[in-house]
Amino acid sequence: MLRLSTAIFALIAASAVSAQQCTGNSAMCPNSQDGVSSTYLQCDSWSKQYVSVNCPGGQVCYANPSKPNTVMCGPPGSGGVPTAGTCTGNTAKCDKPGQTGDYFSCESWSGQYVKNACPAGLKCYNNSSNTGVQCY
Repeated sequence: MLRLSTAIFALIAASAVSAQQCTGNSAMCPNSQDGVSSTYLQCDSWSKQYVSVNCPGGQVCYANPSKPNTVMCGPPGSGGVPTAGTCTGNTAKCDKPGQTGDYFSCESWSGQYVKNACPAGLKCYNNSSNTGVQCY
């Protein structure tokens, strides 16, 4: 019974959010929680109501710290990394060149770097123009 009550409450809460008025092209993660939901709420500018939209396969919703009232979808545990700075285009940079395999790649539509990693056992090195990475 508790699970059914929880499910009904979640459905009512989602319905209440989707019934909220919105403007423009605003979007938000359900319940304002990053990295939890595989859907996000996007404003339908015609009806001025939020509608639920699915993130691409296996990804979850994150608020975009660079662009208020927008979201981005990424792998669980990724999300934008504000301390990595903003970015444009198809760029990437190592977190600690030559020390780890961790790097940041640009999600160009959001202007945010997201976390990635080289295949197991490989280390990350910035390319000569510092616009991309190589793993070896």
